[in-house]
Amino acid sequence: MNSFDDKRIFLIGGPGGVGKTTLAASLAIELAKRGHRTVVLTVDPAKRLAQALGFDAFHKELQKVEIEGATGELFASMLDTKHYFDKLIARFAGSEQQKRRILEHPIYRTMVESLGGTHEYAAMERLLEFAEDKSYDKIVIDTPPSQNAIDLLTAPQRLADFMDNSVLKWFQGNVPGYLKLFRTGTKMAMKLLQSVFGAEFLNSFASFLDNLEGMQSGFRQRHLEVIALLGNPKTAFLLVTAATAERYRESLAFLKKIEEHNIHLNALVLNRLETACPKASDPKASGLNGSRPLIDAILAYYHALHAQQQEWVDAFEKALPELPVIRVPRQGGSLHEVATLSKLGGLLLHSLLRSKDDANTQSRTPTKSAPVAH
Repeated sequence: MNSFDDKRIFLIGGPGGVGKTTLAASLAIELAKRGHRTVVLTVDPAKRLAQALGFDAFHKELQKVEIEGATGELFASMLDTKHYFDKLIARFAGSEQQKRRILEHPIYRTMVESLGGTHEYAAMERLLEFAEDKSYDKIVIDTPPSQNAIDLLTAPQRLADFMDNSVLKWFQGNVPGYLKLFRTGTKMAMKLLQSVFGAEFLNSFASFLDNLEGMQSGFRQRHLEVIALLGNPKTAFLLVTAATAERYRESLAFLKKIEEHNIHLNALVLNRLETACPKASDPKASGLNGSRPLIDAILAYYHALHAQQQEWVDAFEKALPELPVIRVPRQGGSLHEVATLSKLGGLLLHSLLRSKDDANTQSRTPTKSAPVAH
């Protein structure tokens, strides 16, 4: 049996703008049509995608998607960073008083909205929550878009480091004797900050750090749970990207980084590939509307785009000979209806099931003979 048959979690990662949210929804629809009780978590979906699934908008609470002819069920939810970060604070706080002090602190709201990693952390927390719910057969997670997809893996660790005791003590001035030399520098820096932001802000920030005391161990534990889940044989990690020089370099760097965490990519999905179009002299092109110079220019553009994409498809496959590289052609017409999304999901799942079953047994490190992006 191919390894993708018994995968329970499908993690869809990749940069913004490559169509991964649509692919995640499409895959979830197809899994439900095949009889699985499925849940999909989406991140900032387009309104038209929500409408295609039968909603006016996505909500943080689960919403059931009606799929005609499906033998399974599909539930969808949108990531709500604030909601799940509040749940984390409630879980890790040592007391009801500590929880209330943090949740009501004005700096906490600013941190959740702007501190790097909170969005990714919330996505991983929601994934752990779904994974613990045994009522779902399949879980599809559309991860937050990022130019550096490794942010998804390092977010829990970075947040734990932010709340580390040594950091808190540094700001509170409780540094060991051998750091007295730096204490003066810290006080000078604090005076400078005070002159810029005012004493009230610094006092508020200090009280916020005091409130976080003792919570970093909880964040570290969740980080370990995330890493363990991503490395579980039941989890499939799919990286969606585009066939361009920039995405090529980015993908190889990402693969190398996750290897350091003993996490293997199960498939690379090259989305929205242009199909070969007829040449201007081809009879199929005679039906195109417009002047001949315009038609020739359009056809020349798509020929060049198709050729350029094929160059990078070949580069991906040469650099990653043991990793399934799945080609998804650009879909014609509107993708914003369940039937069309299901067709796309069927194409993706069919490609996964036909791919080589070596995701958890062999290294995914790029070969030395990989072509250099230029």
